[in-house]
Amino acid sequence: MIDAAVVRHATGKPKVERNVQYLRENFFRGESWLDLAHVRRGAVRWCTEVAGQRVHGTTRRQPLAVFRAVEQSALGPLEGAKRFDPPMWQQCKVHPDHHFQFDKAIYSLPTEYVGRELWIRADRNVVRAYLNGTLLRSYARLEPGQRYTDYDDYPKELAPYALRDPQRMIREAHEVGDYVGRFMAELLAGTFPWAHLRQAHKLLRLVNKYGAARLDGACRRALSFDLIHVGRVETIVRQSLEKEATPESRSKQMRLHLIPSARFLRPAESFTHPQPEQQGEPE
Repeated sequence: MIDAAVVRHATGKPKVERNVQYLRENFFRGESWLDLAHVRRGAVRWCTEVAGQRVHGTTRRQPLAVFRAVEQSALGPLEGAKRFDPPMWQQCKVHPDHHFQFDKAIYSLPTEYVGRELWIRADRNVVRAYLNGTLLRSYARLEPGQRYTDYDDYPKELAPYALRDPQRMIREAHEVGDYVGRFMAELLAGTFPWAHLRQAHKLLRLVNKYGAARLDGACRRALSFDLIHVGRVETIVRQSLEKEATPESRSKQMRLHLIPSARFLRPAESFTHPQPEQQGEPE
């Protein structure tokens, strides 16, 4: 209501005005405010009684009268109008597992971009990856912790070479503990084991954080429940559940308890009777 942001000269061309300076010098300067509600009440009064009633220097008309006569009818309803979706920009690196991470979610790209620094643009619904201003790929935006992997991004001709790193990590895991090694082998099993290298590195880092013995016990428990997820393993260690009974040991204990106790069973010594001495043969 203060002034239209764009007014038209006699030529019909738009002119952008300096409304911020006018507002600052004539409304805010020298005033003191109690709270936001006080500012809003003052702004409405100033727009309708002061700024809207003056004769504009360019149009030679009152801005409030022009607004009510021309501009107000052109405004659309606020309900249902889409709010501006401000994008987020972040520089990310494509890791050896062919993924980059944005807002704690993971997205894959082909081998040729491994090691490259990308610019990632994201709004509410879409994530876009750019290299030197060129759009590489668009993704539906994932929630934190989710993962998108296009297995066509992995080169099939390089599979034997790519398998070297998973095999090395399985050997390192076996050096930590037998169950850690077995867990690592399950984690990296399948056609595309290098897609889980990020999780494999995290598993090995847990050794420094919690120790080999506790991690081995946690992997043992995770394997017994078929939980092949490094985050679950860390939860087991953090909650000190690695020493609790596994389903196998629990079922064994249940089988032992199911055997009925022999209430009327006589002890073994009751069956051992002294034998009478044998008499010698007559001479």
